[in-house]
Amino acid sequence: MKDRILRFICISFCCLPLVGSAQLTGRVSSPSDLYKEGREMFLQKNYTVAAPLLKAFVKQTATNDHLMEAEYMLTSLGYELQDKNCIEQINAYLNKYPDNPYSNRLYALMASAYFFEEKYNEALAMFGSSRLEWLGNEERDDMTYRKAISYLSVGNVSQAAIWFETLRGSSSKYNKDCSYYIGYIRYTQGRYEEALTAFLPLQNDEKYKSFVPYYIAEIYLQQKQYDQAMKMAKDYLEAPYASVFPGTTYAYEMHRILGEIYYTGGDYNNALTRFDNYMAETPQPQRSALYMQGMSYYQTGVYSKAASTLGEVVTVSDALTQNAYLHLGLSYLQLMEKNKARMAFEQAAASNADMKVKEQAAYNYALCIHETSFSAFGESVTVFERFLNDFPHSAYKEKISSYLVDVYLNTRSYEAALKSIERISKPSTQIMEAKQKILFQLGAQSFANAAFPQAIDYFNQSIVLGTYNRQTHADACYWRGESYYRLDKMQEAARDFSEYLRLNKQTNAEMYTLAHYNLGYTAFQQKHYTQALTWFEKYTRLEKQSHNNTTLADAYNRVGDCYFYVRNFGEAKHYYSQAEALDTPAGDYSFYQLALVSGLQKDYAGKITLLNRLTGKYPSSPYLVNAIYERGRSYVLMENNQQAILAFNELVEKYPNSPVSRKAAAEIGLLYYQDGAYEQAIASYKKVVQEYSGSDEARLAMRDLKSIYIDMNRVDEFAALAASLPGNIRFDASEQDSLTYVAAERVYARGKTEQAKESFEKYILSYPEGAFGLNAHYYLTLIAKEQGSYDRILLHTSKLLEYPNSPFTEEALIMRGEVQFNSKQYKEALSVYKQLKEKAATPERRLLAETGILRTAYLLKEDVETIHAATALLANPKLTPELSNEATYYRAKAYLNQQAGQTAMPDLKLLAKDTRNLYGAEAKYLVAEQLYKERKYQDAEKELLNFIDMSTPHTYWLACGFILLSDVYVAMGNTLDARQYLLSLQQNYEGNDGIKSMIESRLKKLKK
Repeated sequence: MKDRILRFICISFCCLPLVGSAQLTGRVSSPSDLYKEGREMFLQKNYTVAAPLLKAFVKQTATNDHLMEAEYMLTSLGYELQDKNCIEQINAYLNKYPDNPYSNRLYALMASAYFFEEKYNEALAMFGSSRLEWLGNEERDDMTYRKAISYLSVGNVSQAAIWFETLRGSSSKYNKDCSYYIGYIRYTQGRYEEALTAFLPLQNDEKYKSFVPYYIAEIYLQQKQYDQAMKMAKDYLEAPYASVFPGTTYAYEMHRILGEIYYTGGDYNNALTRFDNYMAETPQPQRSALYMQGMSYYQTGVYSKAASTLGEVVTVSDALTQNAYLHLGLSYLQLMEKNKARMAFEQAAASNADMKVKEQAAYNYALCIHETSFSAFGESVTVFERFLNDFPHSAYKEKISSYLVDVYLNTRSYEAALKSIERISKPSTQIMEAKQKILFQLGAQSFANAAFPQAIDYFNQSIVLGTYNRQTHADACYWRGESYYRLDKMQEAARDFSEYLRLNKQTNAEMYTLAHYNLGYTAFQQKHYTQALTWFEKYTRLEKQSHNNTTLADAYNRVGDCYFYVRNFGEAKHYYSQAEALDTPAGDYSFYQLALVSGLQKDYAGKITLLNRLTGKYPSSPYLVNAIYERGRSYVLMENNQQAILAFNELVEKYPNSPVSRKAAAEIGLLYYQDGAYEQAIASYKKVVQEYSGSDEARLAMRDLKSIYIDMNRVDEFAALAASLPGNIRFDASEQDSLTYVAAERVYARGKTEQAKESFEKYILSYPEGAFGLNAHYYLTLIAKEQGSYDRILLHTSKLLEYPNSPFTEEALIMRGEVQFNSKQYKEALSVYKQLKEKAATPERRLLAETGILRTAYLLKEDVETIHAATALLANPKLTPELSNEATYYRAKAYLNQQAGQTAMPDLKLLAKDTRNLYGAEAKYLVAEQLYKERKYQDAEKELLNFIDMSTPHTYWLACGFILLSDVYVAMGNTLDARQYLLSLQQNYEGNDGIKSMIESRLKKLKK
């Protein structure tokens, strides 16, 4: 508005003269007459008539003495008649007549032309080339005025003031204008008395009365002459200036001035009325007015409006912003929005503009941190320490110190708290108890991330401190035991679980019950079955009360196993039946064991019935292959060879690559042999030898074939058969062959690894087709693994896998897959793990294979394969929580890669329940990101606020959550909160991982 008023005055006094439309009254024929008449019209300022006369003269005359003067007048006419090319015309004239006597005026005209084009720097350059005092009085004053305005327009107020002062003393035409501008300049310089002296005579002037009173009122306000300012503002508002000077009224500014006066006097209701009028009319409100309006709302208890208004003030870094943040926080407290209050106090406390405001804000910030248990990046501890360091003599010191102890006991910023405690030279008992708890929580955090050695270290430190808190000590023992168990250190695990039971008095706690279960497993894994039985039975009695059927069924199965191993089949059967009756996913194992018990009790028909029920109820059971085989064996024991052969054939046809199928195939040949069906026996044995070459079954089949051919007097046929076998396999060893191998094996057994390696290599060189070649390669593989020679592992496992049905196949695949995976040969490793899955004879090795398939498929970004592998793994009821999290995470990421966000959501939400581990932290962020992409902004906001409340040790994902929350607020039109979260993150995040650049880019956009 000020620029518009300035230009309004300038144009009203600087517009070019309008000319009439005079007509020529007669024809002028001679050049002399044309020149005289044209010059006369020019001097009379009848420019429209002068122009054609002078043009005609110039056109008819080439050498006339008056030519330079005539062209000068024409050039001047270009300016006077507002020709858009007048500047070029003047330059052309000056170039043509460099020594002309009119240059001084022409430079002034060029400056004036630039002035009217608002090119003030160019105008000043031309004015600098002209001596204005050489011009005529009227033109001199006009040019001086324009020169002063140009200086003012480019911000050179000191030069502008000099020229206005000069002109005011010599020109009656510009006296008032110069007075106004001098007043305006002194006003902008804060020289209010001088400004007032200049403005007061103009307040009732018709030209200035629409805006000069505003400056007078503003000066009175700055001088704290509130009565005069109020009178001036009210008188102004009662005058109809808006209709007289449309577009130039300062009524809204007068409302602001009245608002500030009322605010200063504590009349907040009247202040709000005036500020409301001001805000409704102003195109761009002053920050100070917004601040006072917000503070008026605060003082009158309208906290929601106080918060929204003060939020518009905090756009720059200064004392006003600091105070606005403080009261913004206080408003949010009244509105029970403590998270928003916390961030507002944080920003106020970050400024040093006013140390008293900083202290009050820092105190409130600390209280908000404490009350909300907020500690995204360790603030719960650092804010209290920082306050005590920054304000050692504060009246709040004692309160902050007492809160700090409480923070140690309840914080989730464990590392920050631990560092803080370490800085205390003489910690109290309370602080030592807090340290004990913090170390325990760090251990639990490491456990959640499957960092078991690190977890043990933290639990050790917590336990070493003693029993400041008996329950924490007991819990540390329990979870250290869990960590040892995961590392397969059963004795240490058992020791800790026993210590937990000794210390813990909460016998109804879930962990108390599970400790018995875990002790049962530690004994069971060490094959201490009697001891394991005792613990599992104790557990089952305790667990019946909590109805955890999955672990209860597992415990019943283990009790059954304990009785099974000590051959108490009746009790074993009883517990397997109890486990199966609970109808859990592990019921297939119970069925299978019940069948085995029936077989051992010689109830073969019962065994077959149970096995048939198993295959029908659990068609995907890992025990299915063994169940079919055991059914065949039951028929063998019942001497029903035909049914046995049918069962074994079913197994071979359905699962040809299973090691159990090799045994079944060999059994078929033996059954035919025993029945005297030699031809069928020969055909069956040949199939075993050809399809399972290198296996023990093939070796035994060859032995039986030899016996059959000898019995049938067909020795030549056997010799031909042996010669035709793949790889010219030797089934019988010569004495030297056997002795050489045995000698190498004995060296290995004595632990002489290098010597054994040389012996096995020598054996392979000496007997490339030796009967123990596979055995030698197997031992060389073990030695290579022990020595960390990956190339030799790959070499020897490739030899072993040339015979994919040897006794060493599974171990060879395991070792080969591990080497290829660690060497990032993921495609090759994936193929190996798929082979291992087909051949795995035990659930444990099948699990290992499925895990390998999942990890390699994920790293290869084969999404469909990853989804299938994860789904297969997650169907396993005995999956550890760590592996379950991993599989769930990989499946979710694969779904996201396939743009199936909705399908991924259940997995992500499941993982997001525990943000202590990396999978959970990222998943929590991804859930919110998916909601954001779906434009479900309120749901995304809720999810992210919950993430911040839960916190996580994986601060990168939490920082991403802050940034996403800012994006959510921008999408919702809430730029204040968007900025708040970015600023809070900027002040607290210390990582060097791209987060800072993300913050800066978003803050830049918010400033636009």
